[in-house]
Amino acid sequence: MVTSAVTDHLNLARDFLARSKEYLAEGDLHQASEKGWGAASHTIKAVAAANGWEYEHHDQFDNVVVNARHRYRQPSLIRMSDAAHALHVSFYKRREFTDADATEQRIADIEAMLNILDPFIT
Repeated sequence: MVTSAVTDHLNLARDFLARSKEYLAEGDLHQASEKGWGAASHTIKAVAAANGWEYEHHDQFDNVVVNARHRYRQPSLIRMSDAAHALHVSFYKRREFTDADATEQRIADIEAMLNILDPFIT
């Protein structure tokens, strides 16, 4: 069921994804990473809202991903969620320890996550 919460989270996810790509193009890997994590988080919040699953804290992210993996039969969501966590961690690293190619791939994984899940919840 599409509710305003689902729509709001998907809109935020798309906005964060677009901004992560802009920051990536500018070479700001810290902000690209954080916006990529935001896109993933809001994608998963949309899934939770669509299914009536709880997601109030970051520690519930993985629970929703696992539930979605089973419900929608999408095993690749686990790898994509790992990319999301890596982006979140990258935000806290010093610049010299953040890799542009890895950040770009992880953002691509988040985009794939959004594209996979969107049809199931809209």
